[in-house]
Amino acid sequence: MLETNNRVLINDLTRIFKTSAVTIRKDLETLENQGFLKRTHGGAILHKPLFRGLPLNEKEKLNSEEKERIANEAVKLIHEGDVIMLDSGSTTTFLARKMKDIKDLTVITNALNIALEFMSSDAQIILTGGVLQKNSSTLIGALADDSLRRISADKLFHGVDGVDYDIGLTTPDIVEAHTSRVMMERSGENVLLVDSSKFGRRSLAVICQVKDVDKIITTKKMDKQEIKKLNDMGVEVIIV
Repeated sequence: MLETNNRVLINDLTRIFKTSAVTIRKDLETLENQGFLKRTHGGAILHKPLFRGLPLNEKEKLNSEEKERIANEAVKLIHEGDVIMLDSGSTTTFLARKMKDIKDLTVITNALNIALEFMSSDAQIILTGGVLQKNSSTLIGALADDSLRRISADKLFHGVDGVDYDIGLTTPDIVEAHTSRVMMERSGENVLLVDSSKFGRRSLAVICQVKDVDKIITTKKMDKQEIKKLNDMGVEVIIV
Protein backbone atom coordinates (compact mmCIF):
# COMPACT_ATOMS: atom_id res chain seq x y z
CA MET A 1 0.00 0.00 0.00
CA LEU A 2 2.87 2.37 0.77
CA GLU A 3 4.54 1.61 -2.57
CA THR A 4 1.30 2.50 -4.33
CA ASN A 5 0.11 5.51 -2.32
CA ASN A 6 3.28 6.70 -0.52
CA ARG A 7 1.21 7.10 2.66
CA VAL A 8 -1.03 4.98 4.90
CA LEU A 9 -3.33 5.89 7.80
CA ILE A 10 -3.76 3.79 10.94
CA ASN A 11 -7.56 4.07 10.78
CA ASP A 12 -7.57 2.67 7.24
CA LEU A 13 -5.19 -0.15 8.16
CA THR A 14 -7.25 -1.27 11.16
CA ARG A 15 -10.33 -1.49 8.95
CA ILE A 16 -8.60 -3.29 6.06
CA PHE A 17 -6.74 -5.82 8.22
CA LYS A 18 -9.49 -6.10 10.84
CA THR A 19 -7.13 -5.63 13.76
CA SER A 20 -6.52 -3.10 16.54
CA ALA A 21 -4.75 0.23 16.32
CA VAL A 22 -2.27 -1.05 18.93
CA THR A 23 -1.25 -3.94 16.67
CA ILE A 24 -0.93 -1.64 13.64
CA ARG A 25 1.24 0.80 15.59
CA LYS A 26 3.55 -2.06 16.64
CA ASP A 27 3.79 -3.26 13.04
CA LEU A 28 4.60 0.25 11.84
CA GLU A 29 7.24 0.57 14.53
CA THR A 30 8.84 -2.68 13.38
CA LEU A 31 8.82 -1.58 9.74
CA GLU A 32 10.28 1.80 10.70
CA ASN A 33 13.12 0.07 12.57
CA GLN A 34 13.79 -1.96 9.43
CA GLY A 35 14.02 1.25 7.38
CA PHE A 36 10.93 0.72 5.21
CA LEU A 37 8.84 3.65 6.37
CA LYS A 38 8.69 6.74 8.55
CA ARG A 39 5.89 7.04 11.08
CA THR A 40 3.80 10.21 11.07
CA HIS A 41 0.86 11.45 13.14
CA GLY A 42 -1.93 9.01 12.40
CA GLY A 43 -0.03 6.80 10.00
CA ALA A 44 3.21 6.42 8.05
CA ILE A 45 4.92 7.50 4.83
CA LEU A 46 7.22 5.55 2.55
CA HIS A 47 10.88 6.03 3.40
CA LYS A 48 12.96 6.70 0.32
CA PRO A 49 16.40 8.32 0.18
CA LEU A 50 16.72 11.47 -1.91
CA PHE A 51 17.32 10.81 -5.59
CA ARG A 52 20.71 12.25 -6.56
CA GLY A 53 20.27 12.25 -10.32
CA LEU A 54 21.80 10.49 -13.32
CA PRO A 55 23.74 11.67 -16.38
CA LEU A 56 21.55 12.47 -19.39
CA ASN A 57 22.84 9.54 -21.47
CA GLU A 58 21.77 7.14 -18.71
CA LYS A 59 18.39 8.83 -18.23
CA GLU A 60 17.54 8.40 -21.92
CA LYS A 61 17.89 4.61 -21.61
CA LEU A 62 15.45 4.37 -18.70
CA ASN A 63 11.72 3.94 -19.39
CA SER A 64 12.31 4.93 -23.01
CA GLU A 65 9.04 3.37 -24.22
CA GLU A 66 7.09 5.44 -21.67
CA LYS A 67 8.93 8.62 -22.66
CA GLU A 68 8.14 7.92 -26.32
CA ARG A 69 4.42 7.69 -25.53
CA ILE A 70 4.55 10.91 -23.49
CA ALA A 71 6.34 12.75 -26.32
CA ASN A 72 3.79 11.49 -28.88
CA GLU A 73 1.01 13.04 -26.80
CA ALA A 74 2.86 16.25 -25.95
CA VAL A 75 3.64 17.11 -29.59
CA LYS A 76 -0.12 17.30 -30.26
CA LEU A 77 -0.19 20.45 -28.09
CA ILE A 78 2.33 22.25 -30.32
CA HIS A 79 1.13 24.21 -33.35
CA GLU A 80 2.64 26.08 -36.28
CA GLY A 81 3.98 29.47 -35.20
CA ASP A 82 4.22 28.63 -31.48
CA VAL A 83 6.98 29.87 -29.22
CA ILE A 84 7.92 26.82 -27.19
CA MET A 85 10.23 26.57 -24.20
CA LEU A 86 11.93 23.22 -23.58
CA ASP A 87 13.67 22.60 -20.27
CA SER A 88 16.53 20.12 -20.24
CA GLY A 89 15.92 16.43 -19.66
CA SER A 90 15.50 13.07 -21.33
CA THR A 91 11.72 13.25 -21.92
CA THR A 92 11.94 16.75 -23.40
CA THR A 93 14.68 15.45 -25.68
CA PHE A 94 12.27 12.78 -26.94
CA LEU A 95 9.74 15.57 -27.57
CA ALA A 96 12.26 17.74 -29.42
CA ARG A 97 12.86 14.94 -31.93
CA LYS A 98 9.14 14.95 -32.78
CA MET A 99 8.91 18.74 -33.26
CA LYS A 100 11.30 19.13 -36.20
CA ASP A 101 8.64 19.15 -38.95
CA ILE A 102 6.36 21.73 -37.30
CA LYS A 103 6.65 24.96 -39.29
CA ASP A 104 7.54 28.44 -38.03
CA LEU A 105 8.52 27.35 -34.52
CA THR A 106 10.61 29.34 -32.10
CA VAL A 107 12.28 27.07 -29.54
CA ILE A 108 13.79 28.47 -26.35
CA THR A 109 15.94 26.04 -24.42
CA ASN A 110 18.69 25.78 -21.83
CA ALA A 111 19.82 22.39 -23.15
CA LEU A 112 22.67 22.12 -25.64
CA ASN A 113 21.62 18.67 -26.81
CA ILE A 114 18.06 19.85 -27.49
CA ALA A 115 19.33 22.82 -29.52
CA LEU A 116 21.37 20.41 -31.64
CA GLU A 117 18.27 18.33 -32.37
CA PHE A 118 16.89 21.29 -34.37
CA MET A 119 20.01 21.96 -36.47
CA SER A 120 18.41 20.37 -39.56
CA SER A 121 15.02 22.06 -39.05
CA ASP A 122 13.81 25.57 -39.94
CA ALA A 123 12.95 26.40 -36.31
CA GLN A 124 14.44 29.50 -34.74
CA ILE A 125 16.52 28.43 -31.74
CA ILE A 126 17.20 30.62 -28.72
CA LEU A 127 19.77 29.32 -26.22
CA THR A 128 19.67 30.85 -22.77
CA GLY A 129 23.38 31.00 -22.03
CA GLY A 130 24.63 30.28 -18.54
CA VAL A 131 26.98 27.90 -16.76
CA LEU A 132 27.18 24.49 -18.43
CA GLN A 133 26.24 21.51 -16.28
CA LYS A 134 28.15 18.90 -18.29
CA ASN A 135 26.47 15.69 -17.17
CA SER A 136 23.08 16.98 -18.33
CA SER A 137 24.12 19.39 -21.16
CA THR A 138 22.19 22.07 -19.23
CA LEU A 139 22.82 25.81 -19.01
CA ILE A 140 21.88 27.14 -15.58
CA GLY A 141 22.56 30.00 -13.18
CA ALA A 142 22.28 33.81 -13.14
CA LEU A 143 23.10 34.31 -16.83
CA ALA A 144 20.46 31.78 -17.87
CA ASP A 145 17.90 33.31 -15.50
CA ASP A 146 18.60 36.86 -16.71
CA SER A 147 18.14 35.94 -20.38
CA LEU A 148 14.92 34.07 -19.62
CA ARG A 149 13.45 37.11 -17.89
CA ARG A 150 13.83 39.06 -21.16
CA ILE A 151 11.60 36.71 -23.18
CA SER A 152 8.38 34.72 -22.89
CA ALA A 153 6.83 31.63 -24.46
CA ASP A 154 3.42 30.17 -25.28
CA LYS A 155 4.17 26.87 -23.54
CA LEU A 156 6.86 25.27 -21.44
CA PHE A 157 7.46 21.53 -21.55
CA HIS A 158 9.58 20.28 -18.69
CA GLY A 159 10.45 17.15 -16.77
CA VAL A 160 11.58 16.69 -13.18
CA ASP A 161 13.40 14.05 -11.13
CA GLY A 162 10.68 13.67 -8.52
CA VAL A 163 6.98 14.38 -7.96
CA ASP A 164 5.72 14.44 -4.37
CA TYR A 165 2.21 15.79 -3.74
CA ASP A 166 3.25 17.35 -0.42
CA ILE A 167 6.80 18.55 -1.16
CA GLY A 168 6.38 19.39 -4.85
CA LEU A 169 8.47 18.93 -7.99
CA THR A 170 12.15 18.37 -7.26
CA THR A 171 15.56 18.06 -8.90
CA PRO A 172 19.00 17.33 -7.40
CA ASP A 173 20.60 20.71 -8.18
CA ILE A 174 19.53 23.90 -6.34
CA VAL A 175 20.74 26.25 -9.10
CA GLU A 176 19.03 24.21 -11.81
CA ALA A 177 15.80 24.28 -9.79
CA HIS A 178 15.88 28.09 -9.77
CA THR A 179 16.41 28.26 -13.55
CA SER A 180 13.50 25.85 -14.08
CA ARG A 181 11.34 28.05 -11.85
CA VAL A 182 12.17 31.13 -13.96
CA MET A 183 11.19 29.18 -17.09
CA MET A 184 7.80 28.48 -15.54
CA GLU A 185 7.31 32.16 -14.74
CA ARG A 186 7.98 33.14 -18.37
CA SER A 187 5.56 30.68 -20.00
CA GLY A 188 1.84 30.99 -20.62
CA GLU A 189 1.21 27.31 -19.98
CA ASN A 190 3.32 24.79 -18.05
CA VAL A 191 3.19 21.17 -19.19
CA LEU A 192 4.93 18.57 -17.04
CA LEU A 193 6.17 15.42 -18.78
CA VAL A 194 6.85 12.60 -16.29
CA ASP A 195 6.95 8.83 -16.57
CA SER A 196 5.56 6.67 -13.77
CA SER A 197 8.92 6.26 -11.99
CA LYS A 198 9.02 9.93 -10.95
CA PHE A 199 6.00 9.81 -8.62
CA GLY A 200 6.77 9.39 -4.93
CA ARG A 201 10.43 10.26 -5.51
CA ARG A 202 12.16 13.29 -4.01
CA SER A 203 15.39 15.16 -4.71
CA LEU A 204 17.18 17.94 -2.85
CA ALA A 205 15.85 21.09 -4.54
CA VAL A 206 12.17 22.04 -4.82
CA ILE A 207 11.22 23.68 -8.13
CA CYS A 208 7.58 24.40 -7.34
CA GLN A 209 4.40 22.88 -5.95
CA VAL A 210 2.40 20.40 -8.03
CA LYS A 211 -0.48 22.89 -8.26
CA ASP A 212 1.79 25.31 -10.13
CA VAL A 213 1.68 23.27 -13.35
CA ASP A 214 -1.24 23.37 -15.77
CA LYS A 215 -1.02 19.91 -17.32
CA ILE A 216 0.67 16.62 -16.50
CA ILE A 217 1.27 14.09 -19.25
CA THR A 218 2.24 10.80 -17.66
CA THR A 219 2.23 7.03 -17.96
CA LYS A 220 1.31 6.58 -14.29
CA LYS A 221 -1.92 4.68 -13.78
CA MET A 222 -4.04 6.82 -11.47
CA ASP A 223 -7.32 6.01 -9.77
CA LYS A 224 -10.25 8.44 -9.76
CA GLN A 225 -9.31 9.76 -6.32
CA GLU A 226 -5.77 10.68 -7.39
CA ILE A 227 -6.99 12.33 -10.59
CA LYS A 228 -9.61 14.27 -8.62
CA LYS A 229 -6.92 15.43 -6.19
CA LEU A 230 -4.90 16.85 -9.08
CA ASN A 231 -7.95 18.32 -10.79
CA ASP A 232 -8.88 20.05 -7.53
CA MET A 233 -5.43 21.66 -7.63
CA GLY A 234 -6.27 22.99 -11.11
CA VAL A 235 -4.03 20.45 -12.85
CA GLU A 236 -5.25 18.62 -15.97
CA VAL A 237 -4.04 15.03 -16.19
CA ILE A 238 -3.39 13.17 -19.45
CA ILE A 239 -2.52 9.48 -19.04
CA VAL A 240 -0.93 7.73 -22.03
